[in-house]
Amino acid sequence: MKNNQHYFKISQNNLEPPLDNFYIFDKKHPEIAEYVKKTKEIKNYLITIKILLDKKENNVIINKYFELLRESLSNFSNCSEFSCFINACDNVLDGAKNDLNLLKKITKRYFKNRTLNENVPEEWIQAILDSNSGRKKGSCGENKLLDILKKKGFKKIESWDDFEKSNKCVTKFSKKFNLKIVRKKLKIKINTTKQNKILDLIIKDGKRIYLLEAKHLNTAGGGQDKQISELIEILSLKEKRENIFYISFLDGNYSNVLLGKGMTGDKVKKQRKEINKFLKRNKNNFWVNTKGFIELFN
Repeated sequence: MKNNQHYFKISQNNLEPPLDNFYIFDKKHPEIAEYVKKTKEIKNYLITIKILLDKKENNVIINKYFELLRESLSNFSNCSEFSCFINACDNVLDGAKNDLNLLKKITKRYFKNRTLNENVPEEWIQAILDSNSGRKKGSCGENKLLDILKKKGFKKIESWDDFEKSNKCVTKFSKKFNLKIVRKKLKIKINTTKQNKILDLIIKDGKRIYLLEAKHLNTAGGGQDKQISELIEILSLKEKRENIFYISFLDGNYSNVLLGKGMTGDKVKKQRKEINKFLKRNKNNFWVNTKGFIELFN
């Protein structure tokens, strides 16, 4: 194994591609027909309620259809225009469903401020589902790294017994591999500012143990800055045992910004400075992207 600067430079010279299959969800949703069917149902109830209100029908009849509308706000209803409008009214779907008076008020605002028609184009529903695809990416980075390690002969294990017996293995932090047990078994501190901060992967390669935190970022911003700070903190950790290593893994477009050598804002310059500082200070720690990670375990 070479020094951490070697793998950092490999990462700098091999930036992330603009498209990574592990983070792409371009297939049509398998249950799109159910979403379309439910959206049509909601629209039919809304149209009926509007007609009844305009005709000033008996409240008993109107309330009957409000109840039907409420019942329809269940599975597959979150992609209808009306469900999105509930969010625009500073409420959530369950909140409106569980409060009939609130649902009535939101419905009347919907009639006043939106166009109501019978059309339910499938591509509209798919577009809403696509806009929520970011929520699916939570474990994609871990799965990507597990796939890389599997190809390099690392076995994914689920118990400490298998961990101790295996020469090359990997596991996720979990109930069996929680912080308390990991600290005890490996005789390490993982001394983060948040004592309950868990990492993502534990990798065993012979006598070497790697503790890894993975992030995928495409843009900068408040939440993203916090995640970069977490990665930099992992890079700052140090253990007494010489066979313990920390890896801060970052992919996505923002990884290219950090690893790039072009001029940029003060925030990025500060982040780059901190990364370089801790790489020099802690020889057992690594900052890598996909290519750097692959080379580290070649």
